[in-house]
Parts: sequence; structure tokens; C-alpha cells
Amino acid sequence: MAEQTEKKRSGAAIYVISPFLLLLLTGGILILCYYLAPTHRLQKYLNIAFMDNLKTTAQTDGLHIIENEINTQDVPEETYTEGEIIYPTFGEQYAKLEIDSVGINVGVYYGVNAELLERGACHSTQSAIIGENPGNAVIDAHVNTFFSELADVKVGDTVLVYTKYGKFTYKVTEQIEFSKDDKRYLAVAKDDEYLTIYTCKPQVLGSADQRIGVRCVPVEKQFFNQVPAEGGTE
Repeated sequence: MAEQTEKKRSGAAIYVISPFLLLLLTGGILILCYYLAPTHRLQKYLNIAFMDNLKTTAQTDGLHIIENEINTQDVPEETYTEGEIIYPTFGEQYAKLEIDSVGINVGVYYGVNAELLERGACHSTQSAIIGENPGNAVIDAHVNTFFSELADVKVGDTVLVYTKYGKFTYKVTEQIEFSKDDKRYLAVAKDDEYLTIYTCKPQVLGSADQRIGVRCVPVEKQFFNQVPAEGGTE
């Protein structure tokens, strides 16, 4: 009888302690991730996990849109080929995209949903940010508004992307066309650096199943600030 009572007490103790052990384990994992992974990468994964469902919504309650003034006129006299990237938040206008050969000049928002697509071009949170190497930065916009002239962009054309942290010059190397289910041009680039710009292929009737665009490579990077030295600033 005493043995059964002791077993019941042990079982009850384990039942009470288990949630606290689980909490401690979870907290330890989160602390480890915080110190081992850069903050911007953790934020990027959180964007993918919790925000990409916004792509299919017409309007998002509580979406915080940040309108930044992106300077495209004055570039500092001293710039750097490698430098500090300022990572945007979801809904923030963080860049300006210009393709002078076809007259495209549009603000770029970080994140993709219907409300942002009404305001400008959108940068996929699942892709690299402008200036990251390696990586594939993916930007899209509506064909009947901001990217109506994208089909006229030719191989060899220059694409400029201005951000708060630098000016980036690209050259178009390939015109692309793919189906909406084909992810080869949107996939993460592990060894190279690309800028992929696309939109829907114009279609008279029904929804557009084909995508058209261009693949670009960087030819010049002009960062405004160097990466801060560890333990201090430059």
C-alpha cells in the first residue's frame, strides 16, 4: 500500500514539474538562437512564417505601411563596395527601382500583399535583400500598373535600385518566362547574386498563368556606410 502511495506521489510530482521543464527548454533554445543567428535573419524567418499569408488578402487589418523618402539624386562622394545593409520591416518602402530604358520608376515595398501591390512593386520576404551576396532578390508588381513596360526591357539594359543604405546597379542578362507554379527563377541562390524582376504575362481573358520578367546581375555596389567594427562603429 505504501509503495502504491509513493508511486502516485512521484507521478503527481512529474506531472507538476513537466511544464516548467518544457518552459526552461524552450527558453534555452530561444536564447541560443538569439546569440547564434543574426537578428535580421531571425526577423526574416519570422516574416516568412507569419506574414506571407498576407499575399492572398485584399486588405490587411493592422498592416503598418512605412513611406520612406528614398534619395535618388545625391550619392555620397565616398562609398564602399561592401557595407552595412539596413533590413526593412514588412510593409516598409525601402527602395526605389528605376529602368530608364522603358520608363519604369517605382517604389519598392518589403513584403507582398494586395494592398502593397496597389502602392508599388513588392519585394518577396522569402528572397535575399538588395546588396546581399550570395542571394536572389525577387521583386514583382502588377502588369497593368507599375510593370506595364517590363516586357520591353532588353538584355544589356541597366537597372538601378536605390535604398537608404546604398545605390546598386544591375545589368539585365536574361529575359525570362515561366508558369506560376515554376519556382526556378524565384528560388534561393546559394552561390550567385541575382536580381529577378517579374510580373504577369498580359492575358485578355481569365487569370494569367504565365509570368514574364528579367534576370539581372550586379555590376556596381555603392554602400553608404561600412559594416561597423565588432565592439564599436567605424
